[in-house]
Amino acid sequence: MTKPDRVATPPVVPTADDLLTQAATRLDVAKHQVERALAEANIALTTPAPADRRLRILRLRVDGTKHDGEPFTIDRPFEPGIWAIVHPENSAGKTSLLEFLVWPLRGAPRDLPPGVQSWIRTLRLDLVVAGKPTRITLQQIPGLLPPISVDILTADTVQALLAAADDDSLRLVAKGSGTDDVERVIGSFFLDALRMERTSLWSATGGADGEGAPQVHGWPAYFGACYLNAGGDELLLGDVSAPGLPAKLLELFVDIPYSTAHAQLSVAVKGRAKTTRQAQRRAEGDLHARSAERAQWQVQLDLLQQEIQELSGAPEADIAPLLQRADQAAQELHRLRMSLNDAAQSLADATAARVGAEQAQLDAQETWQARRVLGRLNPSCCPRCEEPVSDERRAAERDRATCAVCTRPLPEVAEDIAEAVLEQLTTDIATAQEAETAAAAHHIAVQAAADAAVTAHQQATEAVSSALAASPAHVRLRELELMAAELKGRLAATGTASPVAPTVSAIPDVLGAVHQLVEATVKASADYLFPTMDAEIVSLSSQFGVQHLNSVTLKRNGNVNPVKEGVKHPFKKLSRGDRLRMRVATVIALLRAGAARHIDSHPGLLLIDSVAAEEMTADAARRLIGELQTLTRELPELQVVFTTAQPDLVEGLLPEDHIITRNSEHLF
Repeated sequence: MTKPDRVATPPVVPTADDLLTQAATRLDVAKHQVERALAEANIALTTPAPADRRLRILRLRVDGTKHDGEPFTIDRPFEPGIWAIVHPENSAGKTSLLEFLVWPLRGAPRDLPPGVQSWIRTLRLDLVVAGKPTRITLQQIPGLLPPISVDILTADTVQALLAAADDDSLRLVAKGSGTDDVERVIGSFFLDALRMERTSLWSATGGADGEGAPQVHGWPAYFGACYLNAGGDELLLGDVSAPGLPAKLLELFVDIPYSTAHAQLSVAVKGRAKTTRQAQRRAEGDLHARSAERAQWQVQLDLLQQEIQELSGAPEADIAPLLQRADQAAQELHRLRMSLNDAAQSLADATAARVGAEQAQLDAQETWQARRVLGRLNPSCCPRCEEPVSDERRAAERDRATCAVCTRPLPEVAEDIAEAVLEQLTTDIATAQEAETAAAAHHIAVQAAADAAVTAHQQATEAVSSALAASPAHVRLRELELMAAELKGRLAATGTASPVAPTVSAIPDVLGAVHQLVEATVKASADYLFPTMDAEIVSLSSQFGVQHLNSVTLKRNGNVNPVKEGVKHPFKKLSRGDRLRMRVATVIALLRAGAARHIDSHPGLLLIDSVAAEEMTADAARRLIGELQTLTRELPELQVVFTTAQPDLVEGLLPEDHIITRNSEHLF
C-alpha cells in the first residue's frame, strides 16, 4: 500500500539540560534549585534515548498431565514472522496454547481456563529480550505450598540457550514462588530489561477521600499493547481499564520523548494541587468555625460589659466606720489577751506561794523539837568555805537534829520560840491564801473581758463582711471583669476574621514550569507523528472491512475518534468487529511509525486471539492476515501469533510450517 508522505518537519527534541535551563530561566532561579525540586518529587528528567524493547520468542516447551491422568508434551520452536494457531473445533486448545506464551511473558495468564492451568507441571519459554538470550521456567508441583515457582535464566548466546535441555547449565537472573511473587518477579524483569518504568497516572476519583490519587501501572498494563484485546473490549489498547492508560501506551510504544516523565510530572502537579485545595478548605473550615466562636464570644463580652457598666454606676455603701470598729475591737482583744496572760501568771505565782507556806507549816508540826523551826533557816552552803549543803545532810538535820553544815547536834530550842515560829507560819499561810483568792478573782474578771472582746471582734468582722457582700463593686464586679478579660484574650488570640491562605512551597511552581515545558515537547512530537498514523489507521481499517470510514483522529488521551459517513462514532460505540479491526490497524500504524524512525520502541510481538471471530468476512479476515504478513516482511524481527477456527483463512496465505494445527480432536 502507498504510505502518505510526511509534510511536517520533525520537531527538535530538547535535552534534559535544555529543559532544566529553560525552567530555571522562566522561574528566575538557579538550575540546581530546579533539579533539587524534581528530586524531592522523585522525578528524574533524563534526555530520551531510543530503547531496545524487542521481544523474540524462540521456543515453547510444556509438560503436564491432564485431568484424566494423560500426560502431554509441547515442544514448539518459533521464528520471526506470522504464526497461526488453527483448529476448526471449539475447546480444542487454541486459546490455551496462546496463553502458554502469555503466562511467562505477562507473569499471569489472561484467559487460560483454571482447569487447563492446573495441568501444567513445567513450562519453559526461550526468548530474546532486548538482545539477551533468556529462559523463563514456570513449575507447578501439586501439594507444594506455594505450588508455583519461576526461574529466569540467561545464556551467552541463543545457541547455548537452545542447547540447554535443562536449567542447570544456565545463569540464574531472578526467581520467585507463589502466584503474586511470580507475577512481580516477571514484571520487574521485563521492566528492567526493556528500560521501562512503572507509569503513575492520576485518577480524579481515587484515594480514600475520593478526591484523586495516583495509580501505578506496571508490566501487565504494558503487555496489553502486545496481547490485543478481543472485539468485545472497549479499550483501544491494553487490558487494564484506567483513565489515560491507553494514551500512555500509545506514547510509550510510538516513542514520544519524555512520555514517562510527563506522566510523573502530571501526577505530581495534580497531587500538589489536591494538597493545596485541601489545605485551603481546611483553612476556610477553621475560619468558619473560628468566626462562629468569635461571634459567640463577642455576644458574651457585650453582655458582660453591659452588666459591668450597670454595677459600676450603682451607689456604694460607706463601710469605713465598720472597718474602724473592727480595728478597735481587734486592738482591744489583743490588749485583753495580754492582760489575761499576766493574770494567769499572777495566779500561778500566788498558788505556788500558798502551797509553799502550807508545806513549811507541815514540816514544823511534824517535829516535836524547835530545831525543825530553826531548820527553817535552811542554809544553802557552809559560811566559811561555801561548800553546798547536800540533801543527805538536810535529811539528817530533820531526823537526827544534827546540823546540816557542821553535822554537830543542834542545841535545844526554847518552847516559846517554837510556838512563835509556828504562829508566824500560820499567818504566812493566811496571807498567801488571800493573795491567791485575789489573783483568781482578777483572772476570772480578765477572762470574761477577753471573751467579750472576742465576741465584739467577731461581730465587727461579720458586719464588715456583710457590708462587702452587699457591695456590687467588690465581688460581682470583680468576677465580671475577670470573665470579660478572658473573652477579650480569646478574641485577640484568634486574630482577624479574614481567611489565611495556606503556605505553599516553591516546589509546585518548579513542577508546573517543568511540566509545561515537557508537555510542549510531548505535544510537538505527537502532533508530528499522530497525523501520519491517522492516515495509516484509516487505510488499514478500510482494507480490514470497516465500512464507510471517513477519518480517525488519534488523540493523546487514547481515543481514535472515528468518523463514519460524516458522523462521529466513539470507539466503544463501534461494532465488535470494527473495534478489533481498528485495534489491529492502530498497532500496525504504531509499528510502522517506529520503523520509519529506525527505533524499536514496541516489543515487536503481537498476540491476537480469534482474529476473525468478530463479524468479519472471510475476505476481510484474509486481507487483515495478509497485511500482518506484509508487516512482518517490512519488520523482519516482528512476530505475530494469532488463533482462528477457520483453516481456509490461512491456506495458501501462510507457510505450512507457520501454521500450528493438528488432525486430532485437540491441539495437545
